[in-house]
Amino acid sequence: MTERDAHKPTAGVVSERDGDTGRIGGFRRLLGYRTGVWRLNYAEIVLDIEAKHLNSLGYLHGGVYTTLLDAAFGHAVCFCVLDGNVREAVTVSLLTTYLAPAKSGSIMARGRVIGVEGRVATVTGDVVLPDGTLCARGQASFYYMAGSEKPEGVPKRPKWVKA
Repeated sequence: MTERDAHKPTAGVVSERDGDTGRIGGFRRLLGYRTGVWRLNYAEIVLDIEAKHLNSLGYLHGGVYTTLLDAAFGHAVCFCVLDGNVREAVTVSLLTTYLAPAKSGSIMARGRVIGVEGRVATVTGDVVLPDGTLCARGQASFYYMAGSEKPEGVPKRPKWVKA
């Protein structure tokens, strides 16, 4: 099993690929998060908190916690052990429990696959501050596209082939 450690971009520039697809998602670019650790069944997503991420009270917006959990979960679910192939899945359900606020610095979301039954993966994880403070917990279910439930995934579709 290989581990993919992303390069930490400077000044909010996202230079890494989004998941196995090789595409950088617009929402990811908008928020500015990056992949910290990515391996089979586990991922860490990191965000440097900026003013645009805060709610009207000056705290990190709840939707940001949930977005980071969804990203970490999706990465954990979609890591592909075979270079050149991809794994594709969509979120079916996602529950977030908010535990502590964040205002500045960085936060990290961690996602772990705890089981796969057929084409449905169950994932759990949390959002933490650098000092270990637990800010949020979450769990989710993801549905794999055909063939993606296997760790080796499926061949990447050419760009001219529509999903």
